[in-house]
Amino acid sequence: MHSEPTVGSKMNSSKNLTILYLIGDRGLDLTRAEGYKVHVLKILSGLRAKGYKVFLLTVSETPSLPEMEDYAIIRHTYLRLFFHRIFPFTGTVNSINVLRQIIKLNKLHHFDVIHERFGLYSYGGILASWLLSIPHVTEMNGPVIEEKKLFSKEIPFVQKLVARLLRRFCLRFTHHTVVVSNNVKVFLTSNHFVTQASDITVLPNAADVPAFNKQFDVPTIKKSLGLEGKFIVAYTGTLQVWYAIEDVISALPAVIQEIPDACFIIAGAGPAQQKLESLAHRLNVSGMVRFLGYIDHHRIPEIISIADVVVAPYKELGMPFFNSAIKIFEYLSSGRPMVASRIGQIAEVLEDQRTALLVTPGNVRELATAIIRLSRDAELRGFLSVNARKEAQKYSWDKYVEQLAHIYGDRRRQRMSYPS
Repeated sequence: MHSEPTVGSKMNSSKNLTILYLIGDRGLDLTRAEGYKVHVLKILSGLRAKGYKVFLLTVSETPSLPEMEDYAIIRHTYLRLFFHRIFPFTGTVNSINVLRQIIKLNKLHHFDVIHERFGLYSYGGILASWLLSIPHVTEMNGPVIEEKKLFSKEIPFVQKLVARLLRRFCLRFTHHTVVVSNNVKVFLTSNHFVTQASDITVLPNAADVPAFNKQFDVPTIKKSLGLEGKFIVAYTGTLQVWYAIEDVISALPAVIQEIPDACFIIAGAGPAQQKLESLAHRLNVSGMVRFLGYIDHHRIPEIISIADVVVAPYKELGMPFFNSAIKIFEYLSSGRPMVASRIGQIAEVLEDQRTALLVTPGNVRELATAIIRLSRDAELRGFLSVNARKEAQKYSWDKYVEQLAHIYGDRRRQRMSYPS
């Protein structure tokens, strides 16, 4: 276990609050190139930039986190017998270790707030908050239990029962809950996990607006990728089952009939890639689809800069769309004309015909028509671009962190109390 602050700690000496950012769910691996990693990094760096002292505590199967600073790791190991498949033994033990570690770290850093990213079976942060009288803020990016079957498979009965009991316990005793979308807020209030709507703040995800609003040498980037003279449709992000990237590939035959030089570039990797490659082959459009593979996030702005159209396709999955897609805010910041699914928070953030063209999830014809329309209408592309950049100013990481800091301050000023 990496249980001490990293050597050469850079903790800010500001007199502002000291925040413990806790990830008690070992499933959130900060060594992987996933959207949640971008989210965590932007919160930590944003708080530090504003003078806050921030310490990260996470449960992980890896011994170190090269991109992080001021952190401790609680090493996760599975129980070798079959028992962990029935009862979440390791998850509950991890929570006890989290509690012990917070008590130890608090003697060094004197935390003013515990900010915990909600995870299955994680209750150590709540116990530490109660024992140490430190305000606790829960960050919830989705209901987790209900979404689990989308990521892998249903949770076994006993594990699900324990997870539900712990979720209700943790949400009852936290002092404030930050959620990424109105659908998550409705889920919490309608299921009476949080009784007062005022105890929930909706904070959509955001983007590094200046990074995506820069001027790039587009001809040189296109040449380096062999894309000169192409009408480029671009998607950025992981290739997961809840994205409808296959709809874009399915739309290509119709698009190519009207735009012979069209090319669909995909900047990202993931479990759906083989299926997508097979689909492109079956539709005889393999030559018009370029899988760029994993791209470091700092290079995503330059990839987006060469796009004539960016796409954010999503599926209807039989449950509310809880997500707050970081790519939406990055696309807005870049000012590239966007086609996106009319679903969940996306339909709340984007205005059809003003900041993007919205299409019905799963409707390939609508998607193809929207792309073709943008290829033909330069005036519409310019109109969407200008409005997108204006809208993006509402969703910077800087403003996101400002709102978080306001929540921290409010919780710290309020007298600590727990329901009886």
